[in-house]
Amino acid sequence: MKTLFIDSSRKKLSVALLMDNNIVGLSNIESYNKHSNFLMNEIKKIFDNSDIDIKNIDNIVVLNGPGSFTGIRVGVTIAKTLAWSLNKDIYVVSNLKALTIGYIDDIVISVIYDKSNYSYVGIYENDKEIEDYININSEIFNINNKKITICTIDNNDYVNTLKSKLLVNNNVTLKIIKDYDYVNLIKYALSKSKVNPHLVNPIYLKKIDAEKNDYKKVS
Repeated sequence: MKTLFIDSSRKKLSVALLMDNNIVGLSNIESYNKHSNFLMNEIKKIFDNSDIDIKNIDNIVVLNGPGSFTGIRVGVTIAKTLAWSLNKDIYVVSNLKALTIGYIDDIVISVIYDKSNYSYVGIYENDKEIEDYININSEIFNINNKKITICTIDNNDYVNTLKSKLLVNNNVTLKIIKDYDYVNLIKYALSKSKVNPHLVNPIYLKKIDAEKNDYKKVS
């Protein structure tokens, strides 16, 4: 089985080709705000170097965010277009889940920072997951007597405050994720249900002010 993986949600553009549980092509380049200039070329290079025709892939895995507006729509759009034009299955994973792949604890928390005291947070316990836009003071962090791993790509004030709050009653480990566990991430994606390409939608990093204000009213 051959799977094309695409992630354009970060400053780093990532493209991978998995064949029979082995990565046969991988590209990681820093092209922030210019992903559209490089993505198709990086995909072409991976297939040229692996001597595989893109028409012979079986499926596509794409990360749909949360991520930057400009970056993430590039990867999602190209993944949807390839899936539709080549008649291939497409699978979608959130960036929050992608950060946790390979880490096992009582609770695994992934954080993608926005600004101020708000961030996108994924909380994973016994296959139950919460993915939402959460204030640092949310009651959702009232967790006790657990082994917790926090996964993030950016060690910022939000993450450090969150770690300090959780450390009061828990054993907490912070992991700064430099890159994905591509093989297990793709295998995880393929274990889920495929998606209609037309229904694959990006999750953008920035929430509009009205949504933030509504959250503050109910929290």
